[in-house]
Parts: sequence; C-alpha cells; structure tokens
Amino acid sequence: MSVPIISVTGTKGKTTTVAVIADVLRKLGHNTLKVDTTGHYVNGRQKSTLDDSRKTWRLVPTVCPGRYLWEFHQNPELKENGVAILECALGSSAAAGLGYRNHKVGVFLNVFEDHLGSSSRLKTKDDIAAAKEFIFKKLDRDDSYAVFNADDPLVCKKLGKAPKKAVLIPCGLDFSHHDLDKHLKNGGMAITAKEGKVWLLKKSSKTELFELNNIPWTFGGAFKPSVFNLMHAAAAVIAFCSGTIPSDLKQAFESVRLDPYGGRLTLLKAGNGAIILADYAHEKVSLKQVAELARGLTDGGQVIGVVRLAKDRTDKLIQETGETIADSYDRFIVFDKIDGYWKKPAITTGSFPETVGKVSKAFAEALKSKNPNVERILREDKAIERAARIAKPEDVIVVIVNDDIRRSIGFIKESFKAEFI
Repeated sequence: MSVPIISVTGTKGKTTTVAVIADVLRKLGHNTLKVDTTGHYVNGRQKSTLDDSRKTWRLVPTVCPGRYLWEFHQNPELKENGVAILECALGSSAAAGLGYRNHKVGVFLNVFEDHLGSSSRLKTKDDIAAAKEFIFKKLDRDDSYAVFNADDPLVCKKLGKAPKKAVLIPCGLDFSHHDLDKHLKNGGMAITAKEGKVWLLKKSSKTELFELNNIPWTFGGAFKPSVFNLMHAAAAVIAFCSGTIPSDLKQAFESVRLDPYGGRLTLLKAGNGAIILADYAHEKVSLKQVAELARGLTDGGQVIGVVRLAKDRTDKLIQETGETIADSYDRFIVFDKIDGYWKKPAITTGSFPETVGKVSKAFAEALKSKNPNVERILREDKAIERAARIAKPEDVIVVIVNDDIRRSIGFIKESFKAEFI
C-alpha cells in the first residue's frame, strides 16, 4: 500500500503550513508522518530531532525528508489512512534530493531573497524559484495537485513544470499573477480569504471553509502571512481529499493552535505587563511584517526588536535587511547566532565561514545607518536580559528566536518573568 505524500516548499511559512496540514489531517482521522525543521513526528509525537538528523546524516530534516518514510515500513499499521506531510528545504533540490520519487500534493508558498549568495547557483530570486521547481516536477503524473501562491509571480512562472494532468489550486487575495476567471470557467477551484473567512471558489459557487476570527494566530485576519499559510493548508487538505471538502474541516481548522515552543507567533506576557512576541522571522519581509503586527499590539509603547540573522547572508543582503526594517522598530538589540558561547564557530569552507560576531556587527551597522537606537550584545540570553531591563509595561518586544527554540523561550520566560498568553 503506497502512502500519499504532501510536500511543501517556499521561502517562508513552510513549518507553519506543514504543522497545520498535519494537525488537521490527524483530527480528520489520518495517521500522519510530519517532517519539519525540528525533526520528524508520528501522529504528533516527536520521534527524532534536528540534532539527531545532523549527527546521523549531516543533513537537516527538511533536506531529503523522504528518509523518514521508513516509519511506514517499520510500523505497517500506520499505512491505514496514512499520509506524509513533508517540509522541503532548498537543499532538497541539490545532491541529497527528496528521498522519494513523486508526491500527490505539491505546495509552493512563495519566493523571497533568503539564501541569495549561499551558493554559486543562487544569485537571483529567479535562481531560488528554479531551485524550488522540484515541487511541481515531482508531482505524480496521473493523480496530483499543484497548490500555489497566485499572488507570487515567480511561483506562477514555474507552473509549466507540473505534469499536464495535475490539478491546479491557486491561493490568493488578488490573484495578480494567475487568471482566476479563466481558471474557474475551465472548471477549476481556488482558495481565497475575504470578509474574515477562507473560501473555496468554483465556477458557480463560493463555499465558506472556516472563519479567521476563530483562529487567534491570524489576529483577526490582519496578519497576512498567517492567512496565506492557512489558505495553502486548506488547499492541500482538499487536494489530498481529491477535491472534496471533509465534513469536519471547519472544526478541524478552527481548533488549530500553534505550538508555543514552535517559535512562530508565540505571545507571552511579562511580569510588568509588557508583551513579548517570539518568532522565527529570518528575512527582511518577515521581520518587517512581525514588527507591524507588534505595533498593532502596543498601547502607545515602543516596539523593541531583539534580532539576529543567519550566517548565510551576503554583505549586500545584510545591509538591505537592516535598511528595510530599521524604521519598523523603535529600538534594536542585535545578537549573534555565532556568539562563541552558545555556538562556537565550526571549521567550514565555502562562501560563509563561521566567525564570532561577524554577522551581528554588519547587521547592527546596517540598522544604525537608519536608526541610532541600536545595541549589539553577542549572546542571546544577555540580549534578552537587556530587553527585559529596559521594557516598559506598554511596550511590545519582538524576540527572533534561535535554532534551539525551547532554550530561547526559556530565556524569555526567565528574564521577563513571563508566561504564555
């Protein structure tokens, strides 16, 4: 018995989208294998971690995620109503591959500038889109669905890579890069969000799927990244169900809650009343959007950013990121992933050798070119401690968590005397 595979790629939103799809399908009675950046899970229970993957294969879990399909052979009972939901990182297009031949549902979320310059093949956003086109090329030729962001031009340009028989399900708010009217007239379906609800569109019908107001992490539908993640997740579930809407879909989606230790849109309240928004934003668009969300949560206070960037950023991209987000936050505290304490530099080769403090120095200087209120503290825990000392009750503090998300949340709880909201 073959197990259907739902694979998700894009620059941002992959982990959240995969989590939602897996949660919903589990609530609909399916046995689920989920692979994301933190490891692999069977029916919601974690079976391995990021560190396990690195130590065993020298790969992150989302590169060659098909490795974990072995769970279905080791536990044959999981094949009954089984489904694999796989987050596929950029590295899945390289030598390691996906680890399987084809998937039933391929979800392409977006293309942003993250990872530019990380290898000789990634010099432009078009190069990133080309590296991610495997999500369409690996669709099953006889029974498959391409779920895609119809508002992203680079995603839509890759639709020609999908098999001719693949069913297309565009997701969008304005469908600026895919002809929605033509698509629906030809018998297609699409997913959109309007009037605080997510809808399934067909030629002569509009069906409500669920209400955004009932899902707290959309912030009443105001936070567009959450809305897009939910639209794509809904399309993926309907695609998995061969175009039909499961009877309990509304209840399943409206009951989805993000893992507070998942590092995505986690809200905490400090002992003095300040709000902390912990997130994993790692490129300029996401960092700006999270700041805008935080601004809407303030009660006349400041938005303080405890921020960092990964090492695989060119000097140009670091500069652009700093200049782009500088006026979105009132104050910054910049820390470094390579701090010499929690993370010592490894002996590496290539374009981005690990050097203590190198990225934070460049990032802080870029921010200071537009905003003088910038401090640089190498260690994450010390940076969070500093934010806790200066935060006032009316402020919102955005903390960009590190790879060890649970440890980051622990620092926040301890320094701010904070609890989850």
